Amino acid sequence: MSVNFLHLRSFYAVASERSVSKAARRLNISQPTLSKQLKALEDRYKVKLIEGARPPLTLTSAGRALYEKAENLFGIADEIGALLGEDDIDSGALLRLGTDSPPYAAEFMAAFKAEVPNAQFRVTIANAMQTNELLLKAQVDIGIICEPPIEKDYTYTPLYEDRLVAIMPASWPDDGAKRFPIARLAQEVILVREATSRTLAAMNRLLADAEIAPGQTMELHTREMIREGVAQGIGMSLMFEKECPPDSRIRVLPLDTHSSLIEVKGYLAVRTERKRMPLIRQSLAIAKRLAG
Repeated sequence: MSVNFLHLRSFYAVASERSVSKAARRLNISQPTLSKQLKALEDRYKVKLIEGARPPLTLTSAGRALYEKAENLFGIADEIGALLGEDDIDSGALLRLGTDSPPYAAEFMAAFKAEVPNAQFRVTIANAMQTNELLLKAQVDIGIICEPPIEKDYTYTPLYEDRLVAIMPASWPDDGAKRFPIARLAQEVILVREATSRTLAAMNRLLADAEIAPGQTMELHTREMIREGVAQGIGMSLMFEKECPPDSRIRVLPLDTHSSLIEVKGYLAVRTERKRMPLIRQSLAIAKRLAG
């Protein structure tokens, strides 16, 4: 009994989106048609694949197993198309993106959409270590990562450069300083990310090199919580400059140092064997243009 690939693609779209309506838009077909195709697949093999009536839909154990196989199958199909010289990106193609750098990911997505208007994204935000794990487990197609560990069989394209800056409440006394003296970190409460954070690692390298011990640290885990904590006067922090959007409650000052330890580089990472796939090839080309 041969598999109906039309029905299988419909299942894959619904399983990916966890929504019939989103999957229908992605495939450019009506919701009733998509639902019939999914039901036909389940009826033919007498198996329940998806449960629930409203998003997010849930995959059964059989559905999860089939989804993994379908993901591999359609990934290989894309690679074969690329190998045979098929350059067009399908309308509504889905690019799964993992990142520890939301501002740069958004910039990349905007550039991608400008060239492929119908492209769809699913974005997972995590720290650098977690993002790298998502990439290694093939749970994302590309990773936009700050200083990723180099893995064999992966290609890393430079995408951005950034540097640490000091952020503090706007209510702090304005002494007219144009730069924040690093030595002052020994006197302050510093709000920091989790232990695996690249931001924290860069700060620790800088402090160790300057032989400075922070006055006190307080872990708040996310960028958003740290920015809000600074705005509310809980403490100050060091963050990468691109992660500090304008906020009237916060002052941003460059650090009073010329040390390269405050600088980081971010990369677009992909599995090398997938470089010829249209979506991945387009991603690499856009990354090179953004990097200048």
